[in-house]
Amino acid sequence: QGILREGLEDVAQFFKAHGSCRLPLSPSLLVKGIVPRDCSYFNSNAVPLKLSFQNVDPLGENIRVIFKCGDDLRQDMLTLQMIRIMNKIWVQEGLDMRMVIFRCFSTGRGRGMVEMIPNAETLRKIQVEHGVTGSFKDRPLADWLQKHNPKEDEYEKAVENFIYSCAGCCVATYVLGICDRHNDNIMLKTTGHMFHIDFGRFLGHAQMFGNIKRDRAPFVFTSDMAYVINGGDKPSSRFHDFVDLCCQAYNLIRKHTHLFLNLLGLMLSCGIPELSDLEDLKYVYDALRPQDSDADATTYFTRQGTRAGLIESSLGSVATKLNFFIHNLAQMKFTGSEARPTLSFAPRTHTLKASGRIRDVFLCRHERVCNPSKGYTYVVKVQRDDPGEVTFVQRTFEEFQELHNKLRLLFPSSLLPSFPSRFVIGRSRGEAVAERRKEELNGYIWHLIHAAPEVAECDLVYTFFHPLPRDERAAGTNPTPKAADSTWARPLGKVGGEVKLSISYKNNKLFIMVMHIRGLPPLQDGNDPDPYVKTYLLPDPQKTTKRKTKVARKTCNPTYNEMLVYDGIPRGDLEQRELRLSVLSEEGFWENILLGEVAIRLRDLDLAHEKMGWFALGSRGHGTL
Repeated sequence: QGILREGLEDVAQFFKAHGSCRLPLSPSLLVKGIVPRDCSYFNSNAVPLKLSFQNVDPLGENIRVIFKCGDDLRQDMLTLQMIRIMNKIWVQEGLDMRMVIFRCFSTGRGRGMVEMIPNAETLRKIQVEHGVTGSFKDRPLADWLQKHNPKEDEYEKAVENFIYSCAGCCVATYVLGICDRHNDNIMLKTTGHMFHIDFGRFLGHAQMFGNIKRDRAPFVFTSDMAYVINGGDKPSSRFHDFVDLCCQAYNLIRKHTHLFLNLLGLMLSCGIPELSDLEDLKYVYDALRPQDSDADATTYFTRQGTRAGLIESSLGSVATKLNFFIHNLAQMKFTGSEARPTLSFAPRTHTLKASGRIRDVFLCRHERVCNPSKGYTYVVKVQRDDPGEVTFVQRTFEEFQELHNKLRLLFPSSLLPSFPSRFVIGRSRGEAVAERRKEELNGYIWHLIHAAPEVAECDLVYTFFHPLPRDERAAGTNPTPKAADSTWARPLGKVGGEVKLSISYKNNKLFIMVMHIRGLPPLQDGNDPDPYVKTYLLPDPQKTTKRKTKVARKTCNPTYNEMLVYDGIPRGDLEQRELRLSVLSEEGFWENILLGEVAIRLRDLDLAHEKMGWFALGSRGHGTL
């Protein structure tokens, strides 16, 4: 801190003598002074400085940059240039991945400046709002986006931005082999755009713990990211969109393999340690797989036969979450004594002075909700000293628990009321459990409001009971329950769902790409099925044309991207052939359950070109694109 203060004084003297200067990041950035109160440093190995410069334009905002000393920013510049080229390729092909690409400039050996993106936060800071184990939880990112986008249309737009930018980041970081991907090197804007920072390791040069690679997944794609995409903890049709975007973006970059190899090859003699020989170029060649067809590359990115593909491997990687958790622990020694706990679902802190004294609270009832996940929310009536001021707030059991956990960080347990146990026997979302928790939580909040003044009047308590935009739905005595978002739900009245296929014919081979299924009905017991696809090419009296996909577990919206191939089919025979496709749920020792089927007459399709589309599943009948 002392060194930073001395440096800021030197910078202030510079501006006093010269008036203004242009920042190296861009000649268009003209500044006239430093803002010391907004300057600080980051708790990482190189201790980079966060600097805020006063804009010459009186209507412009302050210009915030990071100054790094000790890192070779030429590698960051090169990586960002490669990502910028990828983004241009996507945009030229009509695919806007909504990438956030910032400026970076090396000003000397081992030093340089990096642009700071406004209204953005690292995943670590978002996740630790849910505790040090927040990296293992599914809801932190969704709750954070909901907090900053309280209106339904704003949140939908943020989720859309997240899907596109997350897909672009997955493809770019995989192709370039970007490593050291802990949760302080990934950021999220309030608008939903996700982006990566700090490219000190790339082309597969991962950090090692002994003989173990720190980055073990193909790219960073975790369950909390999937939770935002799906709108809950179960796969939805939006996950299909995400997979399709990844595969489409990947195949567009593969068409320009030689461009990227040539550009990187020009940098071999520049002295960048991690780009020094042909083995480093081979890493990019192997990642792009130029020898594969688009269909094979799509299958590789999604799944590899009986093995998990890149998306599945990344989503199922425990190592990524463990890496995040270890990084959280390492950062606690720097931030634990400074940061005051806040509630993850509240966009800002509220105080007694600003909000007015709370006189009484009463938990009125519980209501069943289905979005973003099934469960119960509790409606609390809040009365303040002002006789006419009565508000209603909705909180989940998990939010009550978060309040209690944050209070424990500030006060000894002796000053706090006991909190109801979260563990129950049987189904934790049942009506009986919700009713019992209602009584227990009502007692908890009553004792909390009547606790010692330092507890009852603290900012955490007043923030918890302050209305959020979503609480407007709870106003009045009989509020309308929040309806489930139709975006995530299966359309009512549709039985059997739909299957997305890509059908093509070449060199006497019929290719059936089974891509996605959406809207499958649940089983009679209410559980999600274990669906798989089975096909026959009729007529087939000997049943030799049977083909099957692998089984997807516990989902009504599975993704496959598996290619089923029929060889030795002359073009003249296609007119007489019919594709019979069935979707079944695997039931172990019992007979598999038919979920829907469709028959497709191949003479109805012009197979001179690839045909892709959704087919309705139902009882036996002929499908059309």
